[in-house]
Amino acid sequence: MPPTRPLSGPLRSGYPPAMSADPLDRLAAEAGVDEAVRRLGHQAWLRRRAEESASLLADLAERLDPVEVLLVGGARRHGHIETVGTDLVGVRLDDRRLALVARRALAAIRPDRGVPDLVGDHTVHRDGPRLREVLDELVTDQPRVTVTLVGTIEPVDGVLERLGRDVLLVREADGTATHLPVGAVVEVLVAD
Repeated sequence: MPPTRPLSGPLRSGYPPAMSADPLDRLAAEAGVDEAVRRLGHQAWLRRRAEESASLLADLAERLDPVEVLLVGGARRHGHIETVGTDLVGVRLDDRRLALVARRALAAIRPDRGVPDLVGDHTVHRDGPRLREVLDELVTDQPRVTVTLVGTIEPVDGVLERLGRDVLLVREADGTATHLPVGAVVEVLVAD
């Protein structure tokens, strides 16, 4: 059998990969590893915070305690949490409207004074309703809605007429059909 020669390049076997003799290459490789580890740790931290937040929301929904919900754009809603979904929170407002809030748009939840402190020890199912599914159920009734989107100042008011794969259509009072990306929805206020 002929002698084999060591493989080089992408076919080279062995772990860990050979390190360059250049100290700058080694430093860059180590920095890349450090950054990847930092990113993984941050993602795990975000998942834990999301689970804790969902658990607290589920506790508040079960108790029907009055809360103030602060949204990332600065809006405030007062009522009680009615449902907690995979990507949404349904808040029944004091005026009886329903606010469907994207969970990513929650800045803070402030229970009213006198509400006991909760720790969020409720088990939350990961297969709760999704915003798109709830909108799909609502569209058959064609309710009046006010939709707030990420990065916009003025909400869109009108009738929820249709829902596509990733776009909802709101017919404004002047007859204008406004197409809104579902992924940009911060909040949908549904008239009672």
